Amino acid sequence: MIRRYFEGLSRFEAAFVVAVACLAAVGIGRAFWPSPDDGGPAPRPAAAVKKLPVVVDSAEPELIDTDLGRSAMGLPPPPGSDASLTEKVLDEIREKTLGMAGIRAQVGTRCEGDQVTVKKGQWTVCTATYRGVELAWEVLVEDVTGGGAWTVQFINYHVFPPDSGVLLAKAVQGRFWDQYRKDAKELRCDKMPLLKRVALGEDTGYRCQYLDVEGDAPRWVNAKVFLEEAGPVFREVE
Repeated sequence: MIRRYFEGLSRFEAAFVVAVACLAAVGIGRAFWPSPDDGGPAPRPAAAVKKLPVVVDSAEPELIDTDLGRSAMGLPPPPGSDASLTEKVLDEIREKTLGMAGIRAQVGTRCEGDQVTVKKGQWTVCTATYRGVELAWEVLVEDVTGGGAWTVQFINYHVFPPDSGVLLAKAVQGRFWDQYRKDAKELRCDKMPLLKRVALGEDTGYRCQYLDVEGDAPRWVNAKVFLEEAGPVFREVE
């Protein structure tokens, strides 16, 4: 049948017809059996992400680095071994308050009754004032041993953080930069007040985000901002 079809055609004309037929067959075949190199339909573009308004593009020079020691935090040397319990407690509260805030400032401290009561099981409230915001720390004397004219007194105590702390925009941006700058191309945060009292350990309602460029395609990663005793922390949103 095919031979009869080509009768009367020159060799050139017959070759041309065969070539056209082969190309048509290849086209039909590709329509029904796509090449594995085609990869199917083009990937859908990533969904648009709302960029947060504040660009974080440098380190925060006022951010406290607790690893650098007390002098970097603006604190004097710690009280000596002969200092009273009240002196030691107030010094610890100043250091903890600065670590929480993340930015250097003068911290005023006082205890109710002007001292920590040295008595087993006794609670004392001591207040730290940071830039006008008062934070109530609670001190529990867990045990007292020794004392008297001829023995050394040992006092075991614990300082508990307040229910709320101070969240500073500079501290949030500085910590975010330090934590994510190595793996991110762009960092952004919500616009925040310079200083705000927030509940400790709860979602502040503020967000930061960074552009992750480590995977197959860049993607924006959002993080919730929390305030802990050690300062601002970030928890990525899944």
